Parts: sequence; C-alpha cells; structure tokens
Amino acid sequence: MAQQPVTFTTPKGIAQYPWLSKPDTKFSEEGDYKVNLVLSKQDALPILKQINEVYAENYEKEVKKANGKEVKKSVPPYAEEFDDAGQPTGNVILRFKSKAAYKPAIFDAKGIPMIDSNIWGGSEIKVNGSAAPYFTSLIGAGVALRLRAVQVIQYVEGGSGGADRFGFGEEVGYEHKAAETFEEVIAEAPKVDEPVVRADSKIPPKPADDLSDILKQFAED
Repeated sequence: MAQQPVTFTTPKGIAQYPWLSKPDTKFSEEGDYKVNLVLSKQDALPILKQINEVYAENYEKEVKKANGKEVKKSVPPYAEEFDDAGQPTGNVILRFKSKAAYKPAIFDAKGIPMIDSNIWGGSEIKVNGSAAPYFTSLIGAGVALRLRAVQVIQYVEGGSGGADRFGFGEEVGYEHKAAETFEEVIAEAPKVDEPVVRADSKIPPKPADDLSDILKQFAED
C-alpha cells in the first residue's frame, strides 16, 4: 500500500521568494508554484517532527525493497536559517512547491479568496501543505512539501508598500506636505524584482532544544 502524504497547516511565518501568482519557469517550461516559509524553531518543531516521521517510514520501505542495496537519503525540505555573517537566526526555512497544474488557493486574513494578488517576500502568511514521500534512484528517498493553499495575514505587494519596506523608519526632520500618501511619492521610483527582507527583522528567534537532533537525523546512515 502506497504511503499517503500527511497534510498540515503551518503557523504564521514570513514568505521568502514567493511564486504564488504565477509559476516560476526558470528551471522548467511548465514551471512551479513555490514559496519558502520562515518560522521560528519553536513554531516549526511540530511540523519538522511530522516530516521526519514520513521520511523515516518512506526510507524504511525503500530499504526493504532494495534487497541489501544502499538507499540514498535525499536532502530534507527544510534548513536552519543563517544571517549574512553566517550565524544562526533561530529560525527554520520550510520549502514548499507544487507543479503549475496545481495552482495554490490564496485567501486573505478573513478567509476570502484573493483572485488577483501579487504577493512579495516579507508578507506574513500561513501555508496549508502536505509532506509527500518520494524515491528516485538519482537522489534517493525523501520528502517533498507540496503547496496546497496560502492565507495572507499581512500583505506585501509588488510596487506598493510603505517606507519600512525599504528599511526606512520615522525620523525627526524635513516633512513633505504636498503628497498625501507615500504611494504618490514612490510612484516614480525604479521597480525592483524583490524587496530586501532581513532574515532577523520579522521573527524574533525562539529557543528550541531539539532542533539539532532533528536535523542530524538526515545525516545518519
């Protein structure tokens, strides 16, 4: 009997490199919908344990089928996050992906479907996904995080946003009175492909005692 994917919904986290409005076709003609979700270790731990359970069951099944041949272990679909100095931030990155034929449903914070959206990195979201086991002779036994749906809690949209999106805070000094909104001022600014989001600016690190043990499971033979 085939092993069934395990479905789950994440806590709120920060979207990183989202392709949710259209598929990313950089690596294939059809493309993929995808997003990285940055969570604190404490919030991520229950999901990591679910992923590891699916992984362990899948690996054991493939070992039995291999009749003594070596079975490779694929890279897990999550990793610790590090800052620009190479120091751990206290966060974990979960990598979700789905084929272009399976466009994820997008909802706002009230549960209303978002038909037209342009979600950028830095948005606060929740993800409904599944941990799906797989095996290929090239990369071995592993688990993929399939992207099913996204709920947008705090929306960062391409081409809009406040000064904080560019790293500017409120200062004492010159105050321009002519423009009523920031959008009127920024309308002539060059467009950028992706807002810069500091790894440590959105989610304060939270301690977790057993993340290292969880990560080490994938390194064991």
